[in-house]
Amino acid sequence: MAEFCLDCWNKLNHIRLKAEDVVLSDYLDFCEACAEMKPTIVCYRKHKKRPQARRREGRKKHRQPPG
Repeated sequence: MAEFCLDCWNKLNHIRLKAEDVVLSDYLDFCEACAEMKPTIVCYRKHKKRPQARRREGRKKHRQPPG
C-alpha cells in the first residue's frame, strides 16, 4: 500500500486536509512522494456533526439606551 505524508497527499489529490481531518501514524515512515521520513496518513477521521445553536423562543431582550 502506498504511504504518503499529509503535504504530499494534499498535493496529489488537490485537497486541503488538515492534521485533525486524518489519523497520522505514531512513527516516522517513508513518504513515497517526497522520499522523506514523516508521519504518514493511516485513515480519514470521521467527523461528528456539530450541534446546531438552539433558537430561543419569544421576544429578544433589547438593551435600554443609557440615560
